[in-house]
Amino acid sequence: MSATTLIYIVGLSIASIAFIFMFLILKPSKVTKEKLEKVLGQDAVEKIKQAKDDEEIKTIIRSLPKLRKAKLKTLMESQDIRDVLKAIHEHILKD
Repeated sequence: MSATTLIYIVGLSIASIAFIFMFLILKPSKVTKEKLEKVLGQDAVEKIKQAKDDEEIKTIIRSLPKLRKAKLKTLMESQDIRDVLKAIHEHILKD
């Protein structure tokens, strides 16, 4: 193979990998009950089920370890606690 052919192959492979990467980034993630329970942890889910109001749920979420909060923000694609409360009511508490 000549140098020109190698340059074309490398250029096309970079472009195709970039296209695949952009597709994976732009694909929306869906929040499910299983994903939410996995990120929150079983003990937090039990505390949330026993909570009386949204303020207690907020306190439980804020008391999570830093790594779990980061994973929760990544799953929800948001840093707003209202989005987390909405997902908890929808998937865990079934309101």
